[in-house]
Amino acid sequence: MICSCCGYEINGKSHSIESGNKFVCEKCWNNPDLFFPEKIQEDERLQLLSKLASNSINQQGAILVKVIKLVQKDIEMYIGKMKVSDILDLYELDKFKEEELEGYQREQYEERTNDLVEYLSKCPLAVMPALLVSLRKTEFKQQNGDFGILSIPRKKGSIWIIDGQHRIGGFGKIREKFIFSKSINPSLFSDLLNYELPIVFVDSTIATKKIASKIDQNCNSFTPEDIERTIFFIVNKTQKGISPSLKDALLYRIKASGIQGLSIIEKEGWRIIGAEICIALNKRKSSPIEGKVNVSGKRETGKPIQLNSFVSSLQPLLLDHDFKKLNNDDKIDFLENYWAALQDLFPEAFDRKTEKEYMILKSLGVYSLNWLAKDVFQACLKHGIDFRNKVILRDMLASLRSFDLSTKTSPLSALGGMKGASKAHDLLLEAFKKEQF
Repeated sequence: MICSCCGYEINGKSHSIESGNKFVCEKCWNNPDLFFPEKIQEDERLQLLSKLASNSINQQGAILVKVIKLVQKDIEMYIGKMKVSDILDLYELDKFKEEELEGYQREQYEERTNDLVEYLSKCPLAVMPALLVSLRKTEFKQQNGDFGILSIPRKKGSIWIIDGQHRIGGFGKIREKFIFSKSINPSLFSDLLNYELPIVFVDSTIATKKIASKIDQNCNSFTPEDIERTIFFIVNKTQKGISPSLKDALLYRIKASGIQGLSIIEKEGWRIIGAEICIALNKRKSSPIEGKVNVSGKRETGKPIQLNSFVSSLQPLLLDHDFKKLNNDDKIDFLENYWAALQDLFPEAFDRKTEKEYMILKSLGVYSLNWLAKDVFQACLKHGIDFRNKVILRDMLASLRSFDLSTKTSPLSALGGMKGASKAHDLLLEAFKKEQF
């Protein structure tokens, strides 16, 4: 028997192709550069890959999910279950984008996802808690009381993950490994595709309309993303997985959306003002710290100032009785010109190439200098000085020019923690008071 591919006589096992009209040898059959449709019928892995490819191409119609409807404070939610294969085809993540302050999801950490891959692949008791997701376009058909059917469009972006991105990310990682390598057993992969995850669905579109009417916002300015962002914040605000900087940024956006009733907004309203100020300074072209603030807390951005640190360091100033009376524009103007004055005095500390050689933009420097800002502001009021004038502020701070703020030799470089920041503030305040007004 002659191989229809290479033309040599077949010695050993043969494989039929083209409905048995032709045959190929074992060597040609296993050649990775050659493909025979008949291999799909014999290879479980290829069958699964073919099914995945077919599903991604033929995404039409809708997935019907049996659910129980519940209502919490007039917000419609549903509880049901879905197979992992369907979730992977439909879900999206609304990742936080610093420039636009849009989205809400934090970065996905590779090590956490890899841990879940190990857990799902090897643990015999691989139990997963429910996902919390948003549906921006869906239809609920009531059948019997609170029981009914959700009709979810079969297309990417029909489901938005609010809580559980690392859980579903673990399954996604397994799918990638299966597609691009042979490290995942086909039987295991098939089982995981059929793994059922409990899901809590929030109809964010209906929720948007209902809440917008209560906060005097129309549906054009209040969006499903505002709903998702708020739920995400509530669920994750005490978790270590969300960075403190991202918490501040989200809290600022939630406050701006008009949503009320979060105790943290009332208890720490000054943080929202601080976040607004810092974000404004990070965006302004005239600001000395433009583009230097890590708003999301994402790792290795190269930005020296953490939003959370800058906001926290503003607490004494923002709670100052006189400063609180100012409108937000005046507050921003003062801090912009205050930091601009520091930039004039220490230009190399704000230069990308040399900023690491100075303490000013490091956490301890930011804390102590923002604490000093309160002293400078009070000095302006005491002496009737325009606190928004950069030249005047620079003259007031001129005595700091002789203060060593070099990373290697500064007396501040050996300090650390909040006690260190307090000591650094004392040293800077002592140098500042040397200037006579």
